[in-house]
Amino acid sequence: MPIEPIARARQALGRTLRYARAGLSWKVRGDTVLGYPPEEVSLELTNSCNFKCAFCPQSDPRHFDHVPRSMLAPDTAELILTRLREGGVRTDVMHWTLDGEPFLNRSFDDICGRAVRLGWRHFIFATNGFYCTPARLATLPRQEGVRYVLHVDFCADQALFETHRGQAGSWDRIRRNILGLAGDEALAHIAIQLTDISSFAVDDAGALAARFAELKRMFAGARGLTFRTRIFHNAGGHVPEMAERKKAASRGYNLCPYPWMSLYVASNGDVVACCRDLRHKTVLGNLVSDSLPSIWNGAKYRQMRAALLARQPDRVAACRGCDLPYDASKFAFGHLVHIALNRFGMLR
Repeated sequence: MPIEPIARARQALGRTLRYARAGLSWKVRGDTVLGYPPEEVSLELTNSCNFKCAFCPQSDPRHFDHVPRSMLAPDTAELILTRLREGGVRTDVMHWTLDGEPFLNRSFDDICGRAVRLGWRHFIFATNGFYCTPARLATLPRQEGVRYVLHVDFCADQALFETHRGQAGSWDRIRRNILGLAGDEALAHIAIQLTDISSFAVDDAGALAARFAELKRMFAGARGLTFRTRIFHNAGGHVPEMAERKKAASRGYNLCPYPWMSLYVASNGDVVACCRDLRHKTVLGNLVSDSLPSIWNGAKYRQMRAALLARQPDRVAACRGCDLPYDASKFAFGHLVHIALNRFGMLR
């Protein structure tokens, strides 16, 4: 059964206090050894994808020369999830996101069910929406008040979408899937956040505003949809000129919060530097073979935190060429509030 309002309020307060502690460690004290476990966890279901987006390393034909294909098995997932709980992770939010399309993993439902049994209730993940038919979504576990938020990159321009993201015919299929979900009351526990990707190919502010308005008009009145715009990042150096532009325009260095807040686990068990490290440039441990505490406060994590505190991200392979420290938009107050509410589920 869903938790009662008082219990929900207590959980929200607990999350807020835990994030305040992590924020103090990150922004004020600059700790390299942390007295708390990660507050945000992402576990990749597979690194395979049916799309080859221009803004993703998967568009490189040699991508899997850098990192082998992998698919998370249910028993391996349960081992990793158990080690997270044994290591002190308390959040009930799980992100099934790093690389790849989650619905390519045919054991997705089984893995979600095992996560529910271990106390996770709120699942957030990126999907291209290609496989998100109402019939497919209806098979996801929904006991214990479980909820899902699907993040789908889309746009109102079919030609732009099928040039830079999906293959021919994919735009209309995804549009129909979204409308099907929104129109199915039996799927009220599943919401979608649509993010407009027009900014990848369009620079003019007026044109972008018009395109965003058109995207919202396409789904006017649809249940369970929210809308966002996007400022693209360079995927840990995948688009090197983007980092140089942002660094030249930056007024200063921003300390990346990920090593103080978040844990990113690939489908082979590797713990990588962040959500942008799709090629496992910086592997900090492996949760199939190692405990969470031995990784989270291990030498590699401590060295990464120290390098970022020293404003020397180039000492970390995954951070070399990353644009995040020089992208002021990612540290704006409004963006941080959005992250706290929608990604971390702080007040949920």
